[in-house]
Amino acid sequence: MVDLQQLRQENAELRAENAELRRRLAQLEHELQKIRQRGKLSHPRSEPKNARTDRRRKKHGKHPGSFRPEPPPGTIFLQHDIHPRQCTHCGSTDLEETGQFQDHIVADIPEPKIEWHRYRRHVHRCRACQRTCQGRGDLELPGAHIGPRTRLLTCYARAHLGISLGQTQHLLHDFLGLTVSRAGLLGHLRWGGQLFAPVVEELLELLRQSPVVQGDETGWRINGQVAWDWCFRDLRLALFLIDRHRSQEVVVRVLGESFAGTLVSDFYAAYNGLACPKQRCLVHLLRELAKLRDDLPCQAVRAYVQPLIVLFQDAMQLAKEHEQLTSQAFAEPRQRILDRFDDLLLTTHTRQPHCLRIWRRLVRHCDELFTFLYDACVPADNNGSERDIRGLAAARDDGGPHRVEWSAGAFAQIKSIIVTSMKNGPRFIHYGMDVVRAKLAGARLPLPLADSS
Repeated sequence: MVDLQQLRQENAELRAENAELRRRLAQLEHELQKIRQRGKLSHPRSEPKNARTDRRRKKHGKHPGSFRPEPPPGTIFLQHDIHPRQCTHCGSTDLEETGQFQDHIVADIPEPKIEWHRYRRHVHRCRACQRTCQGRGDLELPGAHIGPRTRLLTCYARAHLGISLGQTQHLLHDFLGLTVSRAGLLGHLRWGGQLFAPVVEELLELLRQSPVVQGDETGWRINGQVAWDWCFRDLRLALFLIDRHRSQEVVVRVLGESFAGTLVSDFYAAYNGLACPKQRCLVHLLRELAKLRDDLPCQAVRAYVQPLIVLFQDAMQLAKEHEQLTSQAFAEPRQRILDRFDDLLLTTHTRQPHCLRIWRRLVRHCDELFTFLYDACVPADNNGSERDIRGLAAARDDGGPHRVEWSAGAFAQIKSIIVTSMKNGPRFIHYGMDVVRAKLAGARLPLPLADSS
């Protein structure tokens, strides 16, 4: 007969062994998942690495969290004491206070409302000449029925946020209850352009003295006709100009014929007319070479295109290590870069039309490709101007172009002030109010720079 006690014992041992194996298997699977997350072991059924999976991994990669900072000391809170009416667990209403609490801090804006200002100008008589006189309020705009803050908001919405005058009209009405006609808002833009015009002229003089200036341009329209928006900037300034021309006369008019700094730009011929040191954007060149690498035959790519891509990438990487190397340690690899470039120009012969076009461009601008290797303040690309002009292009697409030239000019001047303020820290509304006060007082207009005081 079968020993039932022995069978029960063996069954219990098997169950215990099975449970131990399951626990061990779960532990191994957990460790394997952690290894996969660290990228040390790929999934056996995953696809091989390629550009698409690399981009996906980069897009969904982990990054440290970001949290809103605590309110500064001295912050006045609008406190709301919240007491529960019933127990959230059982629903009972028999509650007693424990003296404990948790704070939930929320940042919000007050309910927008219109402020009506009445400037009661009292008439006084002068005892010396027996004539009457009146004063003027600190922010009282002559002959205006809309205050400066609303006007500055209109300028900000149109020039920086890129919304149209009709949308600005809805914004003022829906959030503030202020009704302004579209023609009135257009007058606000004219007022803003006239207000900031002297400041823009002064900033332009500072830009002409800058050691490095970046330039770029994009398409625009004035009353349906082709125009161009120009952007000239450095680390502190960003000035915009809307002009009907895309010629070198615009560049000379902005920077002056005696500009002594270095001009960083793309390969557009309008920048050739300025007699100054130049740096051509290598990123533009690398984009074009990368496109040719995908379109041209393998032989042309291997013999000409790919060596140029590697050369310019090595040059840009060397520039990033400039501060870490001594002058002698940096001069040697720089000379090797230049020698490699000369060898490619002299020894490479091609009849491929696109490669020949690139070769002619490199020969024409051979002295303007590696300026950044001699001056650490000169960037190898023109990305700064492209970033500054990108917001203006969005305003063109969303808010629409202009019908008259004075509107385009006012738009460019306001945009110049806003972007320059963002680079230096002052908030546009605070700086704009300071300019209004200075103009009404007949004082010198401040600049939107950190060290303008």
